[in-house]
Order: sequence, then structure tokens, then C-alpha cells
Amino acid sequence: MSMIKSVSTAVVAANFDWTIVRIETMDGQVGWGESFFAPGLTSIIRAMAPLMVGQDARNTDAVIARLRAAASGAGSVGGIIHNALSGIDAALWDLNARVLGVPLWQMLGGRFHESVRVYADCHSGGGLMSLGPMLDIRPVPWHDDEAVADGVVGRSLFDPDAETGKIDLDLLADRARQAVRRGFDALKFDLDVPGLVPTRAGSRSMPVGAERLAREMVEAISSAAGPEVELAFDLHWRYDMASAARLAGALEGFPILWLEDPLPPENVAGLISLARTTSTPLGGGENLIGHRGFAPLLETGALAVVTPDLGKVGGVSEARRIAASAAERGLAVAPHNIAGPIGTAFAAQVAATWPNLLALEFHAQDVPFFDELVGGALIVGGHIAMSDRPGIGVEPDLAVLRRWAKPGEEFFA
Repeated sequence: MSMIKSVSTAVVAANFDWTIVRIETMDGQVGWGESFFAPGLTSIIRAMAPLMVGQDARNTDAVIARLRAAASGAGSVGGIIHNALSGIDAALWDLNARVLGVPLWQMLGGRFHESVRVYADCHSGGGLMSLGPMLDIRPVPWHDDEAVADGVVGRSLFDPDAETGKIDLDLLADRARQAVRRGFDALKFDLDVPGLVPTRAGSRSMPVGAERLAREMVEAISSAAGPEVELAFDLHWRYDMASAARLAGALEGFPILWLEDPLPPENVAGLISLARTTSTPLGGGENLIGHRGFAPLLETGALAVVTPDLGKVGGVSEARRIAASAAERGLAVAPHNIAGPIGTAFAAQVAATWPNLLALEFHAQDVPFFDELVGGALIVGGHIAMSDRPGIGVEPDLAVLRRWAKPGEEFFA
């Protein structure tokens, strides 16, 4: 029987909170998923769990639709409800693939890619400090003091003075070379860094003349990475229209993959307008929910590269509609992904079925136990190989998960 017996969670305090979802059926079958972090996320999943008990796990879309309808009063058109739904949806897909003894990519119509290309997120040269559910900088046992010292513990990352480390072009170059030596042929760096970010609370205006630093950063990284390595740059929706236009203009002429999220996600009209005024390719979408959220940007061609996050976009069905719509318009997809190995393996399985896949993000270079959580290397030579192993192709090591579990959170209870 594929009737759901229980839904439970555990949280790993990594560079972000990795919220792992476990679904077990009455006959002992188990599926694993991962949700994008959010404040109160495990409470939301616990609230959803009773509505799933006794349901047929094979009816994935029906189960998710029921949960979405039940959460409609709490705002299921958007918001963190979808973080919970996405992790649950992932665990159901993994479970059903395991029951059938087939890899997830096979259940989704087969793969276009024998391996999924992965790009390394290199932050701003140093390792990304560990961030809580409100992007609050926090100390964690595995983190080195030097990396934590680059930010003010207790501040949110988007506070004007949260990051204290000035940009070191030599460090950026070293970071690029290190990633290339690990086998990555695509990298992403942050451009919303000290010297480029707004300095007044509430402001989205870039400091005067900061374009020069942006160009210096891109030049240093490009030179260090070499001509065979492709580059993208992230702005984390920090800027107003004038600043975004200045930055996009400063990068014209560089052969970059994309400039990511220059404007707040709600400023759809602004992004459409910006795309019409610059030759710099724009990417974005990690903060959008469902295919309807992406529709205006896809229909107008404002995004050259679409970056849905499978940990919060609303489930596999939504992600597939987005990828298919992008393919119809000649747009590439590069899923945003700050997940641990469970969420990363899942995203790779799904993305392998998309003909227009560009690359999948990897955001955990600095987390020392990433591979240990699944008992071996997931990413080899900048790629995740698709195999015939059932489900998402990896098994979590519960002892390792428990070792790095976030204090105060339930552990698959």
C-alpha cells in the first residue's frame, strides 16, 4: 500500500537551514525532499502533515493541490507556504520513484542530459557566512572564525553595515582559480558587496562611481578563471532602476552568462524595461512562485536565463511548466539552488529532463559535511551524473544529519 503514514522533518544548520522532509508509507517506503528555508517552516509542514496521513502517495499532484487549497486562507497564491509544498512534493516524487525502482528522471519522461552541469557560487571571494531564516548572520560549530568575522553576528545580511569585509580583488581571483581546479567551468560571484551596496537604510541607490569597482571585480575574476570558464553575477534584488541600469551598462561588453536579480522581484515592469535598454543578459526568478509568477517575464523576453528554485517554486509540475515555457521562447534555465545534497540531487534529477538546462547552482562549497550527508561525492568534475539508482539517487546518512542538526528543531519526530 502507498498510503501515507507520517510526514516529518529535520533541519541541518549549514550555510542556510536545510530543511529535510521525510515521508513514510504504511508499508515502510520512504521518500526524501528538501524545502527552501523560511521562518516557521517546520511548523507549517507539521500543520500540513495530518491532511496527508492516509492519502495515497501515488497521487502527488492531488495531494499537493489539497494542501494548497487548505492553505489558501493563509496566502497560498505565494509566500512561504510554497517552500513547504515544494519539499513535500519532492519527497513524494522521490518516494514513488523508489517504490517503482526507477530514477526520478525516468518518471519525468527521460533525461536530455547524462550529467547535469553545475556552476559554483563563489559569493564575494570569501566563504559565505552561515545565515538563519531571516538572513541573520550566525555562528555555527563548523564555521571558521575568519569567515564569521566578515559579517556582524545578529545582523541581517541586507542591513547596510552587515558585511564588514572590503572587497579584495586578489581574494576574488584566488576563489575563482580554486573553483576551476575543482572542475567547475561556470562560476557566479556577488556584485552587491561593500563599496557597491546602498549605504543608507532603506535605500536602493548605488554609491557614486561604484561601477568602476564592479568592472574591476569582473575583470579580476575573468582573468583568473580563464577564457574557457563562463561567469554570472548576482545583485540579490538590491537596487533601484537607475542603479540597476548603471550596473547593467557597466557590464556590457563582458561575455557573461547573466546578471542576476538587479531589481526587487515585485518590479516586473522595471525588469522588462531594463531588459530593453541593455545588452547585458539578465537572469532571475528565484523569488517567483509557480508558472503564473514567471509568465510576464517569459512572455516579454525580459529574462535571458530563468532561475526558478525547486525548493520553493511550488513543486515539480510548476517547475516543468516554467522550463517548457522558457524553451518555447528560446530561453535557458539555470535553477537557483542553495540546498544541501538532498535538494541538490532532486533538482539535478528534474533539471536533467529539460533540453534548455544551462547549469544548476551549487552554493555549499564551504560546508565541510555536504558530501558526508549522503555518504559520498555528489558533484564530480563540476557535474552530477545521472544514474539508474532509484529516486533521487542518494540516501541521507541519518547519523551525520543528527550530528549537524539545528538545536531546537525536531529530528524526524
